[in-house]
Amino acid sequence: MNSGSDDGVKTRSRTGTRAFVFSFAGFGLLLLVGAFLGLRSEVGQALLGHWSYVQSVVDDHGTYYRLKVKLTYWGVPEDFDIVVGCNAHIINYKGGGGSTYEVGLVPTVFGRRMYDGKALVVRPPSACRGETTANGKVQPDLLPLIVVYDNADTLDFGIAYLSEDAYESPLSVLTFGGATIEKATRAEFDEFRRTQVNAVKRELYHSALDSDRLLAQLGLPRVSRNWAHVCEGYIRYRLPDDVRGIAKQYWPEEKPEYWQTTLDAERNIEQAIFDRTRVIQSDNDRSQPHLAWTFSDGAANRGMPTRNGGGLALASRGHTFAEAYYPAASDYRIGEWPDDETAWPTFVAGHDQFADTAIDFRGGLTKGFAYCFVRAFPGRDLASLLTDKRIVARVDQHVAITARTPLGPSFAPPLILERDEFAFHFFRIYLESTRGDV
Repeated sequence: MNSGSDDGVKTRSRTGTRAFVFSFAGFGLLLLVGAFLGLRSEVGQALLGHWSYVQSVVDDHGTYYRLKVKLTYWGVPEDFDIVVGCNAHIINYKGGGGSTYEVGLVPTVFGRRMYDGKALVVRPPSACRGETTANGKVQPDLLPLIVVYDNADTLDFGIAYLSEDAYESPLSVLTFGGATIEKATRAEFDEFRRTQVNAVKRELYHSALDSDRLLAQLGLPRVSRNWAHVCEGYIRYRLPDDVRGIAKQYWPEEKPEYWQTTLDAERNIEQAIFDRTRVIQSDNDRSQPHLAWTFSDGAANRGMPTRNGGGLALASRGHTFAEAYYPAASDYRIGEWPDDETAWPTFVAGHDQFADTAIDFRGGLTKGFAYCFVRAFPGRDLASLLTDKRIVARVDQHVAITARTPLGPSFAPPLILERDEFAFHFFRIYLESTRGDV
């Protein structure tokens, strides 16, 4: 991967960022977000009222809390004091069927424009059931997800800080001094809303909605480009000896540095890594061996795990640990393609290859980060031009050897092997919250 400008993560990938994995979990989340937004409408409420298994629906807007985060940006203090309101939606089911608790945060993300035109954005963890640092239901080493966006006006490419590794990196533009959560009141929430300007505008926050009708219900215009609300990367694991034995069976004869195998073989290796009885070591030697873990769709709601098993808005600790995260992009990232789509055929013709995913590894230098980005989707008219140029994956400048056919910009391979020693496993984090707003 080529290096870019001397900012953001000081140097960043310039080869693009277009790698949507077709994940049923991710697709389900998008449907779920749309569904719950739809429930704001009268039609949605009417449909909900006809669900025969629903006993009651309760909306709770009475919980507020204050997130305080100590940060510096390029050495300059940039502390945040964010008052969050909870938009809780509780569905109680008949016949002892339990309940569903969905919560949207307001603001779900809060950002500040920096002096250099970038945006520093905090994603508050959810603390809508009275969790505070003082009562022990928030861990004292709470680590919220932070993103530095390249352009405060578009928010279409950002670098997410996921772990202590990111802040300790020579590439970091931030230092982290701790975070706490405490109770707040409606009056404090109203004062915060009145006096504080969020760099994440409502029209950008809701730009991912596909429905113009839902946008109209929210009183928002359609913007020309979505904000980068999805952050992606790969977790790098050290393969245990027995899993190395499995990997060696499929390692191509030419012994490539990075490679992919068949779907069946990939499943075998994944099952061995994610066996819930297996303790595994990530490539972060400072973290203790632990059960392999990857992000769920709502991971940002709890904060980011630390090396010693803390970092979350939870009372108990030691269940999840910081992994060795590396940012990934692809060659289909908005910002790397011309703004004028009529120039795309010429742009495609001028490139030898387009990677569905590209890991920015740099020998481990980028550990702790993820890339948040928006994808460009070339139309069918470019399909013939792209067919022979597509590759499945690249790690820095190394093409991952594979016999599998690339599937295009909306896919990213879940598993990439590094020799017979390491595995890169794909992850994705969503910044929005169900029923959330800014």
